[in-house]
Parts: sequence; C-alpha cells; structure tokens
Amino acid sequence: MLKTTALIVTLGCSGAALASSSVTCPVHPTAEWLNEADARAQIEAHGYKIAKLQIDDNCYEVEAYNQDGRKVELHYDTKTLAVIRQKME
Repeated sequence: MLKTTALIVTLGCSGAALASSSVTCPVHPTAEWLNEADARAQIEAHGYKIAKLQIDDNCYEVEAYNQDGRKVELHYDTKTLAVIRQKME
C-alpha cells in the first residue's frame, strides 16, 4: 500500500512539473540582442501578423497569427532569432 501511494504521488508530481514547464532560451548579453524593431520586421517577413511582442526570460515571446489566420505563440532567441518554441493555440 505504501509503495502504491508513493508511486501515485510521484506520478502526480511529475505530471504537474510537465504541465508547468517553461521555455528556456539561451542567455546573451543584452548588447548582443537583436533590437525589437528588427526582430519584428524579420518575424513579419515570415508571414506572421504580430499581435504582441515582449521579452520574457531571455526570449522574444510573440503572439501572432500565421498565414492561415491561426493564433500562434512563438519564442525566439533574442540574439539569433532562432525559434525556441512554437505553439498553435
């Protein structure tokens, strides 16, 4: 019984940890970051209509609409503008 309870607690905690996982972007000195105007221009050049762009945990966090009109949440590296995470909403 004790082993079963421990297993259930462990599985429950690991599920919660996965559900709350955050995006991890590489840390670069702010002097090396691509400025916001250039980042916005490059993202829009890929066909996204940006609704919101902000910096969060060393990432450019973007809420946008793709070419099909679907809402997308994107996280970009602040220096290279590499896509770290893309999530369709």
